[in-house]
Amino acid sequence: MGQLAVIVYFQSVAYSDIQDSSPFVTGSRSRCQIFVLENYISSLDHSSTKTIAATFTHKYLVSFKHWPSFGFVDITPVLQIHSISISFSTMATPHISNGAVEDISSAPSHVTKVTGVKSKSRHNSTHDIIDIRHDGAEIELKDEILASLRPHSGLKSLPTLLLYDERGLQIYEEITYLPEYYLTNAEIDVLERSAENIAASIPSNSMVVELGSGNLRKVSILLRALDAAGKTVDYYALDLSLRELQRTLEQVPEFKHVKCHGLHGTYDDGLAWLKLPENSSRPKCVLSMGSSIGLSLEPTLPAINLPRAGNFQRRDASSFLKSFAEVLGPSDMFLIAIDATSNPKKIYHAYNDEKGVTHRFILNGLVQANKILGENIFDVKDWTVIGEYVYDTQGGRHQAFYSPNRDIVVQDVLIKAGERVKVEVSLKYSPEETAKLFKDAGMREVQKWSASSDEYNIHLLTKSTMAFDTNPKVYASSTAPTFEDWKGLWSVWDTVTRKMIPNEELIEKPIKLRNACIFYLGHIPTFLDMQLNKVTKEALCEPSSYLAIFERGIDPDVDNPEQCHAHSKIPEEWPPLEEILSYQEKVREKVQRVYASSNIPRSLGRALWLGFEHEAMHLETLLYMLLQSDRTIPPTTAKPNFKEEARLAKFSRVPNEWFTIPEQEIIIGLDDPEDNSGPDNHFGWDNEKPPRKVVVQSFQAKGRPITNEELQYARYLEQTHKAKIPASWAQHPKTNGYTNGNSNGHSNGSTNGLDSPPLTKGYLEGKAVRTVYGLVPLEYALDWPVFASYDELSGCAAWMGGRIPTVEEVRSIYSHVDGLNVKKAERHLGKTVPAVNGHLINEGVEETPPSQTFQNGGGSQELFTTLEGANVAFKNWHPISVTAGGNKLAGQADMGGVWEWTSSPLSPHEGFEPMSLYPAYTADFFDGKHNIILGGSWATHPRIAGRKTFVNWYQRNYPYTWAGARLVRDLGGSQPLTTRTNQLHLDETLM
Repeated sequence: MGQLAVIVYFQSVAYSDIQDSSPFVTGSRSRCQIFVLENYISSLDHSSTKTIAATFTHKYLVSFKHWPSFGFVDITPVLQIHSISISFSTMATPHISNGAVEDISSAPSHVTKVTGVKSKSRHNSTHDIIDIRHDGAEIELKDEILASLRPHSGLKSLPTLLLYDERGLQIYEEITYLPEYYLTNAEIDVLERSAENIAASIPSNSMVVELGSGNLRKVSILLRALDAAGKTVDYYALDLSLRELQRTLEQVPEFKHVKCHGLHGTYDDGLAWLKLPENSSRPKCVLSMGSSIGLSLEPTLPAINLPRAGNFQRRDASSFLKSFAEVLGPSDMFLIAIDATSNPKKIYHAYNDEKGVTHRFILNGLVQANKILGENIFDVKDWTVIGEYVYDTQGGRHQAFYSPNRDIVVQDVLIKAGERVKVEVSLKYSPEETAKLFKDAGMREVQKWSASSDEYNIHLLTKSTMAFDTNPKVYASSTAPTFEDWKGLWSVWDTVTRKMIPNEELIEKPIKLRNACIFYLGHIPTFLDMQLNKVTKEALCEPSSYLAIFERGIDPDVDNPEQCHAHSKIPEEWPPLEEILSYQEKVREKVQRVYASSNIPRSLGRALWLGFEHEAMHLETLLYMLLQSDRTIPPTTAKPNFKEEARLAKFSRVPNEWFTIPEQEIIIGLDDPEDNSGPDNHFGWDNEKPPRKVVVQSFQAKGRPITNEELQYARYLEQTHKAKIPASWAQHPKTNGYTNGNSNGHSNGSTNGLDSPPLTKGYLEGKAVRTVYGLVPLEYALDWPVFASYDELSGCAAWMGGRIPTVEEVRSIYSHVDGLNVKKAERHLGKTVPAVNGHLINEGVEETPPSQTFQNGGGSQELFTTLEGANVAFKNWHPISVTAGGNKLAGQADMGGVWEWTSSPLSPHEGFEPMSLYPAYTADFFDGKHNIILGGSWATHPRIAGRKTFVNWYQRNYPYTWAGARLVRDLGGSQPLTTRTNQLHLDETLM
């Protein structure tokens, strides 16, 4: 019988865990953990004495005594059991070289895998590995090697993937134990300090997918925390190396709640797998550990559509993140480790260690290249590794190069002595670069955990947007919404109606002045079906009786709810939810059939547009209703870190400045004939028509809106002794987020950009702001814009020595901001490309700066504004800080996530005519009690928030309006402006 060779993989534990007096351990005791052989050998033939050898991953040998039997259960209190792999071999006990356990070269004739504490012997691992590779996904590294040595421009390079063959992975493991290599210990530190909190963020029944088979020392910390929390989780390690997957899964201990699996494939395979219906519907958290987003390539895991030749740029990192963001749902998460170290010396030595292990790791890539090329082209003795830390306009990074000692020819490619061949780049991210990375990837940070002594962080991310693009070239690409627009809107609608409202709450009325929530589930498809029927004459979907109860909602008088416009009958009992949802699906299928036809006439396009914007507006209605309910389910599992956002907002405060708005003539409204004659212009509601010129006198305006504290709604209430708080606030008896030793809620007593002393702690205590995530302590929302009724805000504005602007003044502000942006764009383009006849020529392509006035043409973008920096379209599910923007004028929809009140009542302007499809839309509210609001909130669709002519309105004393206000004042003590208005004809608007 042959000898028994035991290969043991080690994990880092405290040195003191291994007792010096242990008779079972000889040799050096480094930072390692010995996985002890228990009584699991009972199934093996042990009639003769066997030698047991344990191999460290960095050159240490631990020998056990010759054991005639295997009953050493009594040593388990001394050493922690984890996992081993045992194999019979006819070889002698292997020679230990460079810590490579794979130096046992012959294949075992029998394998027994043992996993978990006190586990019994078994012949098959319980951890399954799923092959998710697709045809054509194999990477031709041979071709890539040669292509990398023949770049079109720049340095020669070699694929980073060469470094991560099996031998390379063994050396890399050795690197992680080096004292200079701070990254692994820093990440372990973060996980040990924060694993419980991270696990709390991951819901039960989730999939946890790690990109790379991982370092068990790290991921097991999180898995143990998930298991201890009782979270039922499926952990998947994704890797292209089958042996690495097997190695990792063999080491995983048995858990009670966590099940472990392997995914054999590339990143692209993983993305495709996550998109499968059975996976896309499950909550998930994707892990990218080891600060590998900064590497030129993730170890062992190439992505077909990402660079793999050592040239991973920051833009490629954001593309990588974005590719996964696109497969995440609104409640899914991405957990990513990022190295923010800025100490050049520390970074340099981490990649250029004293023992030369990292350079040996790099040189092993040349050995792998020889294997792939099938010839010994790269003689390691001829090459040197050059490592350097660089900080320039592209940020901080460590770069590794090969450099030959003599001229080398590789298939007709000459590499001169001393020439550099790039193989790896490790990016470091400052806080600003990290924020840009997340923004460019379309993700937002909701939590961050940091190492105790290193600039190393683990970030929890979610998708920053739902389904809406804020570029007018995208969101307003056509006059009628596209079917993709509909699918995006339905996705958000379903999130709100089916995931945020418990079924039993659908029949409740969070706001007594509105219908029950279930009304809106029936109202939206009913209204849309009605509009389509008016144009196509196609039969209404059944049950057609829904028209009687779902045609129109209610908006009663706040002072006297008995007074209300005409509305549908409110039934004693609403139809069953399942019936309403089935009806909704029928109407959606009808819409899909419309788009399947080759031609949509303008009349039908108008009906589709009207139904689309009607649904988008009621989506916002539902959400402001849900803000008043304590039963609302948050839209995302991960809750924003409001405390940290408040800290950053306070740090970024600047004074809220006055700006002079010059007298100017502006155009209000658009041209959209109801008879659908003329060009295929964008559609508008009846209150947006016809276009008219308005001359607005000069005045002054504050840069940004009134906030919950600054300029100073809470201070106004406190100092005027008003007991009533806005409906957007709530009394919260258990707020406890105050800074210790800070009596007024502001460190150092500094106002830092505020115009008055900070609020007292006594006033802040017990108050909170309502959000879909629940109540947020007021002290964390002081930099948010306050949203309240017009009457509440106009009193505050007068107390502060200003007033709320008229609708013409607000439009004048927006127009002025547009003009400033045009000039800024002209200056920027003018610095880079020459101007010819008013146009900018860039490599033969004409670029025309955006016009300050708009034209309503089908392909024109002047009617819509860019919303890139605006908090609209579900970029966030709550308002955001505005106090960093007081040094510039806020433009349209740029009020931090709230609409903007005007002092102008809703009234018929010259040329107003009710629209034929919905004549009561505006006309029913010409009662002198409604004021106009402009812009948009965080929940406003970009087609509405970005259209420069859109008009919204609310009763002045309606307390639930998501609208704020900015201060304006007259110049030289003049009275509020007067305007001169002239209706325009179509030909005038196009001048």
